[in-house]
Amino acid sequence: MAVAVVDTSARAIIDGTYRSRPLNSGSDVHEILENIAAAARGLGSDHAGRWAVAVPGPFDFAAGIARYSDVGKFDSLYGVDVRARLTDALDGEAISFTFVNDADAFALGEYAAGAARGLSRFCCVTLGTGVGSGWVVAGERTDGAAPGGELHLLEFEGQRIEARMSRRAIRAAFARRTRPTAAVPDVKEIADLARSGDPIAREVLEDAFAYLGRALAGPLARFEAEALIIGGTIARSWDLLEPQLSDGLGRPGLPVIRAELSHEAPMIGAAYAADAALLGAQAL
Repeated sequence: MAVAVVDTSARAIIDGTYRSRPLNSGSDVHEILENIAAAARGLGSDHAGRWAVAVPGPFDFAAGIARYSDVGKFDSLYGVDVRARLTDALDGEAISFTFVNDADAFALGEYAAGAARGLSRFCCVTLGTGVGSGWVVAGERTDGAAPGGELHLLEFEGQRIEARMSRRAIRAAFARRTRPTAAVPDVKEIADLARSGDPIAREVLEDAFAYLGRALAGPLARFEAEALIIGGTIARSWDLLEPQLSDGLGRPGLPVIRAELSHEAPMIGAAYAADAALLGAQAL
């Protein structure tokens, strides 16, 4: 978990305000919310008191109510009015809280201050533990061309996309091919092996990345995307990822661009969304 104060005019995190701290998603509801509130309090009072919160789904973002159930994270928050609880904990006002899907926030951050500046219609995919996606049109998030806007719900070639393209899937594929006697290496180590000439490591990554390209080709065409932005930890292996992904897409004219931002993207994007929501409310 991380917090920061964002200058929405400059679309940047104010120097010296970024802080991160561990958050156990398996803790009870009180511990999770108190941990979040304590991190927020650590920012002090030299800010406007408007809170933009980027959180993963399932979550009722408009109401501020968690809907996690049997997803292996934050299950204790199911049905909890997170907006009300944080409002009390931070002595704030309910209207001061805006909740944004974390993948949408990442995409909006890239639109506001990163690789998607100047684009009017794009998809941003984050690759790490799973596959996250944000679909943006004219600076606003949309559902794009995936179920509920969520690429991880997409089925392609008879399986959910994360069964072939995710941290878990890549490690499992490598383990099946190598039957390691020690711990299975993580994606970064598998990428290092591929670069050093390990044929199995290279084949495992090529299969996953090309599959992702094929899976994205249809949704991106239906969405009429101007570009595809790729972020997340797996994007650090860009030299291995981009060629296979582009080949799988089969659309030479579609720019495939590495995200410019990292941890700051969802913070800037959530603040951008909150600012847009405030301006929209004032216009009513």
